[in-house]
Order: sequence, then structure tokens, then C-alpha cells
Amino acid sequence: MNISNFIMGNGYFENLDFKEIERRFDLSVIEELSDNDFNRAIAKLLNMYLLGNSYISFRIAETFNDLEKMRVYETWIRLLRERDDMEKLILKFITFKLSNES
Repeated sequence: MNISNFIMGNGYFENLDFKEIERRFDLSVIEELSDNDFNRAIAKLLNMYLLGNSYISFRIAETFNDLEKMRVYETWIRLLRERDDMEKLILKFITFKLSNES
């Protein structure tokens, strides 16, 4: 996927300068993604998560089949470069899963 296509229409990414995007995200992972509806949805869900809507983004991702869920979470993990971002994602996901087990 072209990096500009990944960024376009996603407010969180659009508000970062390119150096910040390059520092926080693995651009080679973006470029490896096919430019299709599912990968654009992955980008939108990550954008939503980064805007502070983690519950909604996880909730939507959990509606996918198991293979699609795995692709969403694997892509997010591969995209994030910074340990802090990765830790926050994992902790929020664990909290989400624990709160939805009952």
C-alpha cells in the first residue's frame, strides 16, 4: 500500500508530520500491505485506536473471523515501532478481553 493511501482519510495519521510517522511506524510494513478494503479497514481501526477509541476498535476487530482478527492484530503489532506504543496496545487489548469475558 502506498504510504499516502495509508495516511489519507485517517485523522490521527494526517495530523502527524512525516518524520513522526517514520519514527513511530514501520513504513516497510505499510508498503507490503496490499491496497484493498480489508487493509484499509486495518488502518482505519488502528487510527481509531490511536485517537483514543480503543474499545470501539477492538470491538469492531472482534467481529471478524479468527483469521481476519489475527491479521488485524498482527499488522498493528508489526506497524508499531516504539515499545511504549506496543505495551499500551497489548495492555489495552488484555483489559478489553478481560472486561468482555463475562
